[in-house]
Amino acid sequence: MAEPVVAVVGLKALLRDVAKLTSDSGPLNKACAAAGRQAATPIAAATKSALPQVSGRLAGDVRVNATKSGASVRMGRSSLRYAGWVEFGGHRHAPHESERAYDSRGRYLFPNAIQLGASSARLYSDALTKAFNDFNWSNQDSTPSD
Repeated sequence: MAEPVVAVVGLKALLRDVAKLTSDSGPLNKACAAAGRQAATPIAAATKSALPQVSGRLAGDVRVNATKSGASVRMGRSSLRYAGWVEFGGHRHAPHESERAYDSRGRYLFPNAIQLGASSARLYSDALTKAFNDFNWSNQDSTPSD
């Protein structure tokens, strides 16, 4: 007795659609970048407003950077080397000797990321769900086609 042949209707179309959806310039990657920026913006805004305002340079440096799968919130760069000290504390030598209690959980960026994480994840998830729902799938009904 011969084994029954199992055919998956629309598999080739699905594979083409998935390749198109996930290509580097495809709608899913574009949606990830846009959703990431949208989800990270409230964290950046809360961090900016929570930072101590001595000169305002550090708060002005809080930024949202796009990544391939979303975005990140950053602060500090080589010209603002004190960002880590402000966020975590510790002992520093420049521009002058100073010490402040070390806090591994951070004081501004990380607490805001934790507090706003659930709402940011929801924003990100909703945007990706919309990208999947809005994609022009080849087989949107049960009619067999290749």
